[in-house]
Amino acid sequence: MTTDEKVELARQLAERLGGLRRTEWERWAQYAARQGLDKAIQLAHSMASSPALRSDPQRAARTIAIVMQEWRSRLSPLSREDVTEVLGYTSRFLVWFAERRGSRHEESPPRHAGGEPRRRHGSH
Repeated sequence: MTTDEKVELARQLAERLGGLRRTEWERWAQYAARQGLDKAIQLAHSMASSPALRSDPQRAARTIAIVMQEWRSRLSPLSREDVTEVLGYTSRFLVWFAERRGSRHEESPPRHAGGEPRRRHGSH
């Protein structure tokens, strides 16, 4: 899978995750990188119904569990390294989408490591 394909997959995944906070996503993604998707999805299901969690983390876990269950078949064929990369790009898209919601000006989406750096207006 090319980097561009991984970035596009991550964009679609981030859109599906909606307004999920990046911190909640990154905690789960780090666990998924260490333990694999199946265990991470099981953890999200457990956290979603845990009375020990506050409502916001419970809601985030529920969203992650539902979306990742749907996306399991798309991500399972990938290597663990590719999945980790997609989850990392997803985190960046969540940040970008949150910034876009917070401000009304349009910016370009985040670029992967091989892309051109962003330039400030007026710089050459």
